[in-house]
Amino acid sequence: MDSGAQSSMVVALDIGTSKIACAVADVNERGELKIVGIGKVAANGIQDGSVQDVESAVESIRLAKEEAEAMSGREITMVSTALTGKYLHSVNREGRLVLGENEVTTDDVQRVTRLAMAFDPKVDGRSDDDRVVAHIVKGYTLDNDNVLIEDPVGMTGSVIRSHVHLAVGSESIVANLVKCIRRVGLDVEALILQPWASAASCVTPTEKELGVIVMDFGAGAIDLVCFEHSEIEKTQVIPAGGELIRRDIAGVFECSLDDAEEIKRAYGHIGPRPEDKYEKIRYTKEASGENAVQTCEFLEKIVSMRAGEILRVIKENYIDPERWTQKAAAGIVITGGMTEMPGFPELVQRVMGLPVRIGTPRLPGEQAVNLTAAEDSTVTGVLLETVRRRRLSGRIRRNAGRFSGLMGVFFRRVVFGDFAG
Repeated sequence: MDSGAQSSMVVALDIGTSKIACAVADVNERGELKIVGIGKVAANGIQDGSVQDVESAVESIRLAKEEAEAMSGREITMVSTALTGKYLHSVNREGRLVLGENEVTTDDVQRVTRLAMAFDPKVDGRSDDDRVVAHIVKGYTLDNDNVLIEDPVGMTGSVIRSHVHLAVGSESIVANLVKCIRRVGLDVEALILQPWASAASCVTPTEKELGVIVMDFGAGAIDLVCFEHSEIEKTQVIPAGGELIRRDIAGVFECSLDDAEEIKRAYGHIGPRPEDKYEKIRYTKEASGENAVQTCEFLEKIVSMRAGEILRVIKENYIDPERWTQKAAAGIVITGGMTEMPGFPELVQRVMGLPVRIGTPRLPGEQAVNLTAAEDSTVTGVLLETVRRRRLSGRIRRNAGRFSGLMGVFFRRVVFGDFAG
């Protein structure tokens, strides 16, 4: 097996409630990706983005890694992983620093960024375990100018402000996830928020500039990210998803969860069809072992009721309070496994009152392995984000090569967002 130079390839891990995906891509000197391997296995020991059973989770990650290695012919030693978790949310913060000299220095940028990233879980968190798990430096402003500047070093001003988007979540969830990955013998290159990864994969620059809402519908959670003027303004992980529909089917049909999943995939849809009254679903009741029959009409009512309820909760609690229906001129991009259910995009559009399109991975060039389904958005987004961060990290190191030791660690973490170490 070709171990290759790790710098010339990138590996992404997407650990979800229902599946784990591991993708391998080669990266050329222009930073272009070519996916050469993928491993997809059922997820065990994971629920809502957090580890419930360490041994089961480790084994599932190992199987996905081995599948990806077998297809790609590469040895995997390092991965970037998507990060999600119950109740993960975001805070937009600003740091302010009066400049001692009129010209902005690298030290000024570090200090004002650190001020913006100061976080007190008792004030800004939802539990004492909350920590900043990822962040994005949106930019800097000088004096009364509101135009964001990417790199203000060398510019002149009296006051510099940093504008940072902080993602806040449970420290223990992150620690346990990283522990499972390392148990497989893998180093963690980067932790990338799942909603940010999905957006990187399937949202256009114009949509981000105009304002867009991105919803990634997974089995255990719905990842929400909102853009305005090309910047991320809101990140939220909502503990609901396709798993609720599966459980509803299992409860009403009195079948196993595995059978409920098969029924959902084979017959699940939203919106009545003429044939629903006559099309039959045959299955076995779990407790009694009896053979049973239901109509697709009955199933459609179960699925539509739960899906509609989930969407109304999102709209009323996360979209409307901050007037995102007015801000999102480009509408809504939906991705993830649930979007493949017939009628679901139309339901999202009716409930939200905005135009909706299905987001699928946007990878340039010819691919050895095609990942084009909506459910592949996260794993491909992690690949893209990792390459982008490598380029940014290289530029930062060139511009601040004199920093080393603790100062270097700070610089990498504050500007680059590397909290995997």
